[in-house]
Amino acid sequence: MQDEPSPPPELPLDKILPRSLKNLLESNGIYTVEAAFRAYPDHLLKLPGMGISKFRQLERILFPGETFTPRRVPPPIPYAQGSSLNGVLSPATVQTLARGGITTFTQLRAASRKDLLAIKALGATKLREIERALSLCKSFTPARVYMPSRHIKGSSLNGSLSRAVVRALARGGITTVDQLRAAEPAELLKIERLGVGMLREIESLFFPDQHYEVPRGRR
Repeated sequence: MQDEPSPPPELPLDKILPRSLKNLLESNGIYTVEAAFRAYPDHLLKLPGMGISKFRQLERILFPGETFTPRRVPPPIPYAQGSSLNGVLSPATVQTLARGGITTFTQLRAASRKDLLAIKALGATKLREIERALSLCKSFTPARVYMPSRHIKGSSLNGSLSRAVVRALARGGITTVDQLRAAEPAELLKIERLGVGMLREIESLFFPDQHYEVPRGRR
């Protein structure tokens, strides 16, 4: 019986890539151009040492005409378990407040400066951060205190946003700070009964430096 022909050998990286890119890929187990093709785009982007500039350089050489734009996803935040302040204040401040028994905005607003400074490891820097966060949310925070029994079950956003907004986000499958920060404004406005006013409330607390230009038909 005649032997089947062997597949053609794969092209080594050094035949086409500069040394810096070749070394980067080989250090991550990619030794041929064909292997780089198979890893494009997601696996290549996840390689240690593969920044966006090197990724673009690789695209220009191996994938002329291709421009993959990854969606920006915030890095995971070290949470304090059970705190609705996660993602609103720095992780160190959230952890410090949790040690002092403060895990919601309701508790934070009720605490005096003296109470806060009495918490171990909460100094002037963390106090200023807390005061800035409270100042940002004053414009939309309802005067009434939400009772825990009326919180939206399963959402870690309780206490950070008004109940109506937390409920609307939950209808759209958003119940954590990570999910909220990863969502685009246009996606949020597609959620049933989540209007421009609610979007502005979310922006004020979670995206204070951003202001989404709402399409004319939604204003």
